[in-house]
Amino acid sequence: MKLGSAFLSALFTVSCAVPAFADDIPPKRTVKIGLVSVLTGDLAVLGKNIVASAETYRKHYAHHDFKFVVEDAKTNGPDGLRAYQKIINQDHVDVIIGGSSCNGTMAAKALINSSKTPTISVVTGGSSIDHAGRYVFRIGNSDTLNGIQEAEEFAKNGILRVAALTEETEYTQDIIKSFRPRFKELGGTLVYDQNFLPGANDFRTEVTAMRKSDPKGLLVLTQTGTAFGLYVKQWHEQGGAKDVPIHTSFVAAPNPDARTVAGDAIFGTHYMAPRFENSSAKWKKFVSDYREDHQMDPPIGFHSAGTFDALSLVELFLDSHEKFDRDEFVDFLLVKVKDYPGLMGKFSFDADGNADLGFEMAEIVKGETGM
Repeated sequence: MKLGSAFLSALFTVSCAVPAFADDIPPKRTVKIGLVSVLTGDLAVLGKNIVASAETYRKHYAHHDFKFVVEDAKTNGPDGLRAYQKIINQDHVDVIIGGSSCNGTMAAKALINSSKTPTISVVTGGSSIDHAGRYVFRIGNSDTLNGIQEAEEFAKNGILRVAALTEETEYTQDIIKSFRPRFKELGGTLVYDQNFLPGANDFRTEVTAMRKSDPKGLLVLTQTGTAFGLYVKQWHEQGGAKDVPIHTSFVAAPNPDARTVAGDAIFGTHYMAPRFENSSAKWKKFVSDYREDHQMDPPIGFHSAGTFDALSLVELFLDSHEKFDRDEFVDFLLVKVKDYPGLMGKFSFDADGNADLGFEMAEIVKGETGM
């Protein structure tokens, strides 16, 4: 049974509400969905939130039969590849909701495309994800855009001398690589620009050098946020100016380890937060349902919103198809999904499967645990 476009529009505009008439309810289809994300380590809050969001969606919104298979991708390439291998080759999922690092997704890129397993990333991704192949989509924002908008934010506030310290991961390097040319174009100067290895915990040498460079702003980019907490602590311990604004990557905001390490010094630091419809009635209803299910609010709101939208698109496809067909679903995302009114905002996928909605400046605030 196929539904008319008017009904589909109404259905998904009103938070996937159940149709008023039984005859309008589409036949129930079954689909196996892989949830691949970071479930252990200091960024486990990310993956646990995505899984919890999917569970809330299935309980309160799904009218098809969603069978979830969950796998831990951790934050590195080898573990990410193992997670995707398991979920594709052994569990034979139909579609994947991805919340892994760029390293993990890129390690599995060839497998995703050769197995023709549609994968919708609900986290941010860099330039490599932009062109990862026909079967890789991204609702989350572009890390390249993050760097550009970060540079524009500094320039807008007249901060044209910035010291940058960046972790050597694909995620953070994508941000700084796009930040540099845009900042220079706007008249800015990087008075310090160095990298550090993952796992570093002593930034005293870097702090000393950055202080000597006389920056008017700091940009410290880390993959999980814990290193940022350590940096902020050491910056203040070594007499770093308290009036120099410190900016970082968004992962520090929900990371409890970063807050524990830095203490109150972390409050007032800034990050570029991916935009989503966090003031809409649909979002508030989802948060209420999430809170009922998990006794807390979503710690990373835009990941929850992206997960909701990805699952809604699977539902919308199943409403008009007798079974889940991978290639038909890919064509559906590329051709049929135009100006989709999701929790992430109104979006379409470009020819490479990306939906970039942009970022906005945010602040880590005491008493607020998420984004």
